[in-house]
Amino acid sequence: MNPIITIIEKMSSIAGRIAGYLMIPLTLIVVYTIIMRRFLHDAPDWGFEVPIFIYGISILLAGAEVLRVKGHIAVDIIPRLLSPGWNKVFGIFAMLLVIFVTTFLIYRGSIMAIESTMIMEHSSHQSSFNPQIWWFKWFIPLSGFLIWLQAWAEIYKIAKGGYTDDSAI
Repeated sequence: MNPIITIIEKMSSIAGRIAGYLMIPLTLIVVYTIIMRRFLHDAPDWGFEVPIFIYGISILLAGAEVLRVKGHIAVDIIPRLLSPGWNKVFGIFAMLLVIFVTTFLIYRGSIMAIESTMIMEHSSHQSSFNPQIWWFKWFIPLSGFLIWLQAWAEIYKIAKGGYTDDSAI
């Protein structure tokens, strides 16, 4: 396989692993917050917002890996009716659609992240914790870029005939 495609797929895989490993601290924080609230009547100030950040980062980072392993929900009625040649065309069209959407996500997400960074934006939940959230917004264009790269890798695999799961386009 092309070394660039291998690098892209490795990046998607690493991002997916990070997303998976983030479930460990997320679970521990939620359990800790529940125990503190239920039994000690003293929930930490950060117990509400930190899990939101961790979960959000996990979902955003997992996108490229989900695309790589074809773990997304797919309507496979059309691909089953098409010939292998048209199936390739359909697959490339689907990935071009992903590229279009992620290009917009990268563009608008970058603008939002830059604006948020410039004002050092804080949480809108108005909790006593009130953390800065500008750093969190950078995960939007980052994850969009990872999905964008993986979509190009998928197009390459489809075009070269290495696409093995025609039903999950």
